Amino acid sequence: MNCRGIAFVETLLSVAIVLIITSSLLPLSYRLKTTLYNEKVELHASETALEAVKLIRESLTLTGTKTIEGNDYQWKFDGDQICVQFKNLSGEQVKCINRNGE
Repeated sequence: MNCRGIAFVETLLSVAIVLIITSSLLPLSYRLKTTLYNEKVELHASETALEAVKLIRESLTLTGTKTIEGNDYQWKFDGDQICVQFKNLSGEQVKCINRNGE
C-alpha cells in the first residue's frame, strides 16, 4: 500500500481471490440445484403412485396421468406393482412400487 491508497497489485490479488471463490461455488450450486430438482420430481412420482392406489381402490382404474408443475406423471398398475413414468433432468425415469412399498 502506498500513501495514495491501495496499490494495483493488491487490487489484482483481491479480484483473483474473488474470481477463484466464485468459480468454485457456481458448479457446486448448480449441482445442488439439479439434485434438489430431481428429488422433487421423484417425490411427485411417489405422490402420484399414492393417489393412484386410492383411485384403484375406488374406481378400479388401472392407468392414468397426472400433471404436477407442468410435468406429466403416467402411472400403470399391473396387479403386483404401480409404475410411474416421468422425466427429470437425467431423462426418462420409471419408479415402481410393489405391494410391500419397495
